[in-house]
Amino acid sequence: MRNDEQVANDWLKQNGIAVKHLLKCDLLLQQAQIIATNLITHHALWLNSDEHKLLTTYTQSQNQTKTQAYKVLNLGKQFNRKLFRLNKRK
Repeated sequence: MRNDEQVANDWLKQNGIAVKHLLKCDLLLQQAQIIATNLITHHALWLNSDEHKLLTTYTQSQNQTKTQAYKVLNLGKQFNRKLFRLNKRK
């Protein structure tokens, strides 16, 4: 495997996407997987129990639905707005 392929595969793994499912899975579900993984990894202290449960369930589920993905994407959007407001105040 070439070095650039290894770098790409590592990035995918860090964002919760299995390389073997990359081309088989819907893009919307992959985007939600990346957002859920990043929120759990970088903003876990800001999550309430329901949000944490939603994200954990989504990242560990084998049968993700578009409805679940939209919930994760909306949660990600809410966090982006919060972070923007916090950084704007500084």
